[in-house]
Amino acid sequence: MNTLLRIDSSLRIKDSYSRRMGDYFVKQWILKHPEGSVIERDTARKMTPHLTQQTFDAFSNENLYTEDLLLSDKLIDELYKSCEILITCPMYNYGIPSSLKAYFDLVIRTKKTFTYDHGIKGLLSDKKAHIISVMGGVHSLPGGMNPLEIHLTSILNHLGITDISYFPLEGTATSDQILKKTELIEASIFKYLN
Repeated sequence: MNTLLRIDSSLRIKDSYSRRMGDYFVKQWILKHPEGSVIERDTARKMTPHLTQQTFDAFSNENLYTEDLLLSDKLIDELYKSCEILITCPMYNYGIPSSLKAYFDLVIRTKKTFTYDHGIKGLLSDKKAHIISVMGGVHSLPGGMNPLEIHLTSILNHLGITDISYFPLEGTATSDQILKKTELIEASIFKYLN
């Protein structure tokens, strides 16, 4: 059975472009995979705790324990249960939301999601990922990627995920064009999933 893990990170619950695009993606994904299931992980609604020294130490010491270590194990289990991962990510102060960074700090773990016996090798290479990035301005760099996509791609590659699709929504601060821009992204998602 196909399973999609959806990871949201927008502080906005209402009027969030990333959540809206994520809803559209999930709706189309379910139409394509009617027997599939969706795991929802929202790093903002239930704030993901930031990594502490105690939890970091517990990653490599079986005699140590923190509640965040249990959360880390749960988040990693969700990744392994999924076939595909959808990340919806707005830009805050030129970067990914801190709650999304905190999420990745808890799932990037030696011998759990990557190894480095003979160089770094991600253990999630059988997964597909989809990134919906949303920015108020236009931030695409030469080559077409924006800073959010570059950052998230680096993290996903570290985990072994290289099959990644991108759906950037830029210039949301320009309200006179936003309807047309969201329609274009929805059309892109529809074409990708159909």
